[in-house]
Amino acid sequence: MAQPDDDRSGRVRSIMTPIARTVLPDTPIRDLIEIGSVEGCGDIPVTTPEGTFLGVITPLDLIGSIMPSVGIRGSGAARCITCHLKKEGATARDLMSRGHITIQEDDFIMDAMQMMQRNRHGDLIVIDSQNKVVGRIEICRIIQHLRIVGEL
Repeated sequence: MAQPDDDRSGRVRSIMTPIARTVLPDTPIRDLIEIGSVEGCGDIPVTTPEGTFLGVITPLDLIGSIMPSVGIRGSGAARCITCHLKKEGATARDLMSRGHITIQEDDFIMDAMQMMQRNRHGDLIVIDSQNKVVGRIEICRIIQHLRIVGEL
């Protein structure tokens, strides 16, 4: 493990990207697709109204909601996209993955990198001590940090 005065031992919060937007569990699929297409193709955290992390919706989850044969969880023939989007009651709660990996903002960057490697996942949702979403950390940002501090 890195020593406390070692640049590699920086805290996750020092290099995380703040998350500009989260959604509530009752957000309709149509709104999620709008968010994903306008704000970029990334994971969308789902939170309580107070900001507590509940899960995440990936771009593949969104695609799977309109074309089940494409998404990670989906199987079967593609359906009418417009018909599915008009489906009453389809929300973020229906799509979100609840087991997404999180890391505390005060954890070490190297711990984040090890967690990503162990779970074979290139990004983590960053939460605070109250389990509220505060950001995201991506492997590319860690690599950039290691290069800047002279470790790569």
